Amino acid sequence: MTLSDDRGGETMPNERGAASAERGVGCALRARRWLRALAVAAFALAARPAAAQWVTTYDQFYYPAEHNWVYRDRYPFADRLFNAFDYGHAILYEELYTKPGAPASRLEQKQYDFLTRRVLPNPPRVPLEEVAIEIQYSRLAPEAKLMFEWAHLLHRQAYDILADERLDRAAKDAEMAKLLAYYKSRPDVKFSSRPKSMKLMQEQPYSLAFRRAYPKFNGLIWGYHWLQVGLYEPLVVGRTFAERQALSTATVARFRQMLEQPPRTMPHQMPMTAAVAPAFAARYPELAIIFDNLHSMHDVVSDILANDAVPRSAKRAEIVRAGRLFRDDTSYLVASTEAWRTMSQHMGIENMGGPAVGFTPALPTPTVTYGAVMSHDDSTGRMVAMKYGRATGAHGATAGGGEVDHAAMGHGPTPAA
Repeated sequence: MTLSDDRGGETMPNERGAASAERGVGCALRARRWLRALAVAAFALAARPAAAQWVTTYDQFYYPAEHNWVYRDRYPFADRLFNAFDYGHAILYEELYTKPGAPASRLEQKQYDFLTRRVLPNPPRVPLEEVAIEIQYSRLAPEAKLMFEWAHLLHRQAYDILADERLDRAAKDAEMAKLLAYYKSRPDVKFSSRPKSMKLMQEQPYSLAFRRAYPKFNGLIWGYHWLQVGLYEPLVVGRTFAERQALSTATVARFRQMLEQPPRTMPHQMPMTAAVAPAFAARYPELAIIFDNLHSMHDVVSDILANDAVPRSAKRAEIVRAGRLFRDDTSYLVASTEAWRTMSQHMGIENMGGPAVGFTPALPTPTVTYGAVMSHDDSTGRMVAMKYGRATGAHGATAGGGEVDHAAMGHGPTPAA
């Protein structure tokens, strides 16, 4: 299986097109046993060999249920994209870690073009074993890798439950509660189900490095995350199987529309579940919060790996620290679920790619510059300043802070001092 080709060819599972790509996927799956052992029992790299330690986290499979893999059967056009997303995340981390001096074009052009022109149009039919792609990154931070995998299993099983036409609303709610309890049974790898402040994601010393250096690839990741949470909404609001199919098809088409003129047509802010999929977030708020925390940590890991100010010897420690903070229920918290919803609203749905259902044909016009950083009052969720970037309206804030005109951004009146 060719993961990286130094002869000038594209980085991809195989060089001979879609059929060979699937043979490459097969190789990855056949390598599952020993590579999984490598990820789970890997000797964690630290600043010095004397500081190394054994990793004690372990892998775990699906919660046993009859609804497992229903989504793959009923919505293959969406489900297969998740396999492509797994490849995109994995190759991103591996490239950032193993090629720190590479030109930005390696990700912004070579990898981006391969993903958007070949992988996304013809995604793998089966999930990939990510450790076969992110070999060195998995050794660097196996704890973070397992946190992502455990949350991705939660994603997959939540789709399955909501897609199962044999279950009525009450049965789906009961199964989702069982799934959430199963997810929480792993405190060593679960994300907190309490909302985290955006300060943890984008106001750390290493923050913003990735979105600044790789705006197209960053926008692609935000597009991934928009679709991952957005595809819940058709399953919740659709009244019949046919309607859920039609809405899901439209949501996937919307995601592809975001890729037309990158990064202009991509989300300008990290998509928040309460804004993109409000019906799902209202019905299952803990799951929605977990997914927001998951997606925030994806950004954090990208920033740590992309930021040269974080020495290579310190990257593992920073990633492990971030994982601990995203797991706990005490640090960097937004005060309440209502404050989390307010924070999501003030970030602006128009800046996240728009809602997942009920949208107009044209993409929404963002009201902030790409990658802008809004600062929020964690007790209320209300936006209080712009830390980076600016509002695009005539009365918007400028980079470096200052009073924010919420009315100009469509968020309601500016809060009183």
